[in-house]
Amino acid sequence: MNRIITALLLAVGSLLVLSLTMLASGTMLKASDTQVQSQAIACAVGFVALWIAARLDYHFLERWAPVLYGVTLLLLVLTLLVGTTKGGAQRWLWGVQPSEFAKLGVIVALAAFASRFEHRISHFLSGVVGMVSVAIPPLALILVEPDKGTTALLVGVTVLMMIVAGVRIWQAVLPAIACAALLAVIILNSDYAMKRVNAFLHPEKNRDGNHQVQQGLYAFGAGGVEGVGLGMGSFKFNVPEHHTDFIFPVVGEELGLPFTLGVIGVFAVILICGALITQSAQDLFGSLLAAGITFLICGQALFNLGVVTSVIPNKGIPLPLVSRGGTGVVMTLGLIGILVSVARTGVIGAAATRPFGNPFNREDTDLPEVE
Repeated sequence: MNRIITALLLAVGSLLVLSLTMLASGTMLKASDTQVQSQAIACAVGFVALWIAARLDYHFLERWAPVLYGVTLLLLVLTLLVGTTKGGAQRWLWGVQPSEFAKLGVIVALAAFASRFEHRISHFLSGVVGMVSVAIPPLALILVEPDKGTTALLVGVTVLMMIVAGVRIWQAVLPAIACAALLAVIILNSDYAMKRVNAFLHPEKNRDGNHQVQQGLYAFGAGGVEGVGLGMGSFKFNVPEHHTDFIFPVVGEELGLPFTLGVIGVFAVILICGALITQSAQDLFGSLLAAGITFLICGQALFNLGVVTSVIPNKGIPLPLVSRGGTGVVMTLGLIGILVSVARTGVIGAAATRPFGNPFNREDTDLPEVE
């Protein structure tokens, strides 16, 4: 397990180094020095959060899950009431994005609920209805901001955690279909969202709406195998906010194919490490935490890579640990710390409490006997 933790931390560290390097490569851009400094500070704070979370026993999150869930809802409500609006979305409160904090709140609340009712989680009311009821309030508040990308991501996390908890797959698919239908209705009734969908479906007729994606594809092509050299790329001059959602094309243009494949490989390492930690966790709560965190980080990365390569419609969502964003970096590093805590604790008790061949095995799914 120590090797898994080491591989995980090395993967995370390499992404942060790449992030700071790509931000520094834009030294000729206005305020780029400030961006590097703020990101470096966020990384430092995030590493403190990682260290603290890794040292603590993750079970304290189960005890504090109701408080964490309540604070999450309070912050999201305050964001809608007194938050700052940027780019048509009201997502910022006192300089941070509570939706990032909500990712932790949702995962912990779902894991605590499923762990509390583990013996009845395969029942439809206790499993599907119960876990969906926990997830709906924060997801609805995030959707209203609006932040459809984070909402869709957390829907995926919720469904995966249901399956890991023991909910039958066909039952878990039902809320996913319902949420997909709801998002489709919202998109169809949103002019801004439909412009992005039309730009994806008919790029030749929507050059303005597809400008970011097209420029990103040109950047990958210009970089080729070897890249044009660090700091020598032109993509960052053609696309605003390239250092957030579209930082991956900057990597492709300046550093070339080996580094773009390397980024994908690093996220694959995180996915494998997270899966192994999920498997070795000593209890259901730990397994659900590890599974939720792993899917959240890797799912968000997959979402971002799909957007910048024009596989899915453009929806602003950052590349974890690489895109600039203080709140996101701090929260992601804190989540990695929790993952390390699950791994460290799993070393002690996993063999005795969980058969290695089936990480989600539970010997008795009936109601516990009363002594």
